[in-house]
Amino acid sequence: MQNRLMLVPALSLMLAGAACGGSEDAPVSAEAVTRDSAGVRIVESPGPVWDQATAWRLSEEPSLDVGRLDGPEETQFFRVSAGTRLSDGSFVLGSFGSHDLRRFTADGAHLWTVGREGEGPGEFVGLTEVVAGAGDTIITYDFRQRRFSRFAPDGTFLDSRPLDGPSESGFGFVETLMPDGSAVFTWREFDQDDGPPSEGEVSRDTINIHLVEPGRESSVELGTFPGAETVVLQSGESDGGFMIAIGATPFGRSTQVAGGTSGVWLGDTDRFEIHRYDAGGDLRTVARRSWEPVVVDDALVQRATDEELAEADDDDDRRRIRRRWESVPTPETLPAFQALQVDRVGNVWVQQFEVPGAPERTWSVFDRAGTWLGDVAFPDRFRPLEIGDDYVLGRFGDELDVEHIQLWKLIKPAG
Repeated sequence: MQNRLMLVPALSLMLAGAACGGSEDAPVSAEAVTRDSAGVRIVESPGPVWDQATAWRLSEEPSLDVGRLDGPEETQFFRVSAGTRLSDGSFVLGSFGSHDLRRFTADGAHLWTVGREGEGPGEFVGLTEVVAGAGDTIITYDFRQRRFSRFAPDGTFLDSRPLDGPSESGFGFVETLMPDGSAVFTWREFDQDDGPPSEGEVSRDTINIHLVEPGRESSVELGTFPGAETVVLQSGESDGGFMIAIGATPFGRSTQVAGGTSGVWLGDTDRFEIHRYDAGGDLRTVARRSWEPVVVDDALVQRATDEELAEADDDDDRRRIRRRWESVPTPETLPAFQALQVDRVGNVWVQQFEVPGAPERTWSVFDRAGTWLGDVAFPDRFRPLEIGDDYVLGRFGDELDVEHIQLWKLIKPAG
């Protein structure tokens, strides 16, 4: 039976980048309580390490802002999905919408654009990951083609390789792409014999998480974890098979994964706890921080509904949004967080779940040992693409939904 799965915009997939390694003997702050359990370090942080004088923060304004509604074509962005900074301060952006790579100088001047929609060498149909490798080689991943590609710093296409999953029946999604070409990916198997699920059916399937390195014939499996909570919005027979439209449940739980020089980190968003795995797939650290769940009440649901309706494109979209909020039950509390990202020096950034109506986005920062350092506020409508030692490169959508690429200084007071 031929099945087709259609993911509607309500289903969002979180992406990140990773590399494994790092010291397991990094010092733990006196603020954290640490113990060992069967070789696994458990770090519990009752409060942040930073005080008002030492807390990290973004600069008052971005140091660079590129993107104009009526500007040159190369500064008109459409669904930028990834970005990375090179050794000279220039940066490369990957676009899911325009299917290309664009490089800009440190001052924001356009240098080159390569790529187009297609399945040939150097072409894209589902570009989701871009990372700077050794010698400023640019590594990308196209999830629709399951293909890694490499480009020279001048944009010249070098080579490509496929993502080989553990089986023929299933779907892989790279969550993390690392500078050495390694990748962390989730793998989900689909049962093709049970027929289409019922509309309104809420489920949380499992996913397998794998780490694959260049040149390695098989991936390392980290384990099986809960996937995202989803609801079937539409279901029916189609051309001898069936088609289903799946959306994320309101305030649904998921497992988020990211990685970097400190290892692979993942966590179930039902609680504020993240786990670190090494390159061999072994659990090494469990990190927790104090957290007070946010209660979901009618007022919060209404704010969330109003926010989605304000972003709707047309009446059909608004009807779909209302039906989803009216027909799908909401949980008693919000998830603890909704995204993970590991910066280029190994700290783990955990985005607290976005409370509807909040004016900013808060990220909790853990050091590579698992100690909660403190929180950093990001502007509303800003999504980081890459976090460095002293900068944050990200995408910002203004009131007219014009995409901007911004570079913010990350200020780290001594203390």
